[in-house]
Amino acid sequence: MRIVIDMQGAQTESRFRGIGRYALSLAQAIVRNCVEHEVVLALNGLLPESIMPIRAAFNGLLPQTNIRVWYALGPTRECDPSNALRRDIAELVREAFITSLSPDVVLVTSLFEGIGDDAVTSVGRFDTETPTAVILHDLIPLISPDIDFRTNPVHIGFYGQKIKSLKRSTALLSNSESSRNEALTALHFRAQQITTISAACDSSFHIPDMTEREKRLLCAKLAINKPFLMYTGGSDERKNLVRLISAFASLPSELRSQYQLLMVGKMSDSQLTDFTKTIKKVGLTATDVVFTGYVSDLELMQLYSLCQLFVFPSLHEGFGLPLLEAMACGAPVIAANATSLPEVVGCEDALFDPFSTTAISEKIKQVLID
Repeated sequence: MRIVIDMQGAQTESRFRGIGRYALSLAQAIVRNCVEHEVVLALNGLLPESIMPIRAAFNGLLPQTNIRVWYALGPTRECDPSNALRRDIAELVREAFITSLSPDVVLVTSLFEGIGDDAVTSVGRFDTETPTAVILHDLIPLISPDIDFRTNPVHIGFYGQKIKSLKRSTALLSNSESSRNEALTALHFRAQQITTISAACDSSFHIPDMTEREKRLLCAKLAINKPFLMYTGGSDERKNLVRLISAFASLPSELRSQYQLLMVGKMSDSQLTDFTKTIKKVGLTATDVVFTGYVSDLELMQLYSLCQLFVFPSLHEGFGLPLLEAMACGAPVIAANATSLPEVVGCEDALFDPFSTTAISEKIKQVLID
């Protein structure tokens, strides 16, 4: 059997988040285990900066001739209405290219891509015959839409088209029972169409060996001068970071003064501006809450292993991969008692009500003093 995997989930901005890690690790695992089958990876040539890293990630696993790149006329990103015709054509080009690879089955690692970059995804627009499976990461914009998906016609139209494609897929591979149940109830998929395959963090995540000098250098680089609490992941509205900052500020002053709150990962300038306003509003300073920006995988592991506590306050997650990464690196973990997160954490005592700043603050306090 020939399996063609659309790797755009590891090519877009998602590659800096859990979806990208999941897509890459899953594809690598499929290649390792498909002894009797042939795997071909399909890459989008409109996202050139990601092509060589993906090729490198499969060195020794897959012949480079099995990593194929398709091209279309860009830009295609949905946020610019002038791209509509190019995007429409690019969807057909992509499906035609995949069909030319003679797949027995197609796997799409992330369907909901392309609103802010030149990812191009669809199901059943050109090829209506080849069985297509889609990884279902979540249905958050449908179940818990943020302001853009509630009010912005571009976002609403984009998501509506992706849902149509999703409904044309042959099967969904859900990363949690929570996401599976959402597809069953909100989109009325048949139970036999959806299989929960769950998730795991990449095997490279472990407690790293660090010398005292390496610890000092990392802390100096990131302006860390105290023991710290840590968050990493996205920074959109549902991640609930305003409440996390407020909960940190609500700790007893003698306890809070001993720690910093570290926010790890890429954030837009507008998000940083908003969070800075929140920090001032709750009486914290720029040294109390540190924004690191993008960090390497090694630095991320080191931060996980050094943090006093990893806090994940998200209101809605398809899975919550950073929780497993933090656990693998030896960090104590607490999380919201929402959607998929109780599945991941597996310990009721480590959960809190994400809608209550007091509950978040009390759980942080409990871990730090007990």
